[in-house]
Amino acid sequence: MACNCEGIIGIAFLITNILLSYTIIIAGVFVIHIIFIALWYTMINKVDGELKNKLIVSLKENFIEDTVTNLDPISNAWNHMFMTLDCCGVNLVESTSNDFDQTPWCTTVGSCQDNTSQIPRTCCIDVNGMTYPSAPNACHTNVTSGTYNAKGCFEVLKKKLLSQSPGSIGVVITIMLIEIINVTLAVAIGCHKD
Repeated sequence: MACNCEGIIGIAFLITNILLSYTIIIAGVFVIHIIFIALWYTMINKVDGELKNKLIVSLKENFIEDTVTNLDPISNAWNHMFMTLDCCGVNLVESTSNDFDQTPWCTTVGSCQDNTSQIPRTCCIDVNGMTYPSAPNACHTNVTSGTYNAKGCFEVLKKKLLSQSPGSIGVVITIMLIEIINVTLAVAIGCHKD
């Protein structure tokens, strides 16, 4: 706001020093916007590796039960995410061998370890916090195609994150174009006065 007032005063009274400082400030903001766009694209490329690895580690260390009422809040969060985002595990679930095989739910405790479930009941299609306990065996025991959400949560989360990119980048580019016009006009007016 103060920068815009500086530009208006510089233009209205044709004060070259004010126009010069206005131009420098806007050019600095322009450079910051270029850095923002570069960092945005760098972050998008890191999402594939880092986020996926962290999700896999979290699932393998923290998924202990296919309920939303167990004592582990992270395990509960995974189950809520499966139902909310209509996904299952981190990677695509294609068979009874999946991301859950190395979780405590399958290795030490839980219905997977007891061989009564191969995927969480919260991964079944059309279940919610009230109906997941009665999920069909064809889904969680037999892993019958079409009865469970096969999409991995990583792809769903990545798609949600990337869906924000075009709007954010569009706003920044629009602001950059306005900054270019402002700087060009300030320079033209400053040069014309001399």
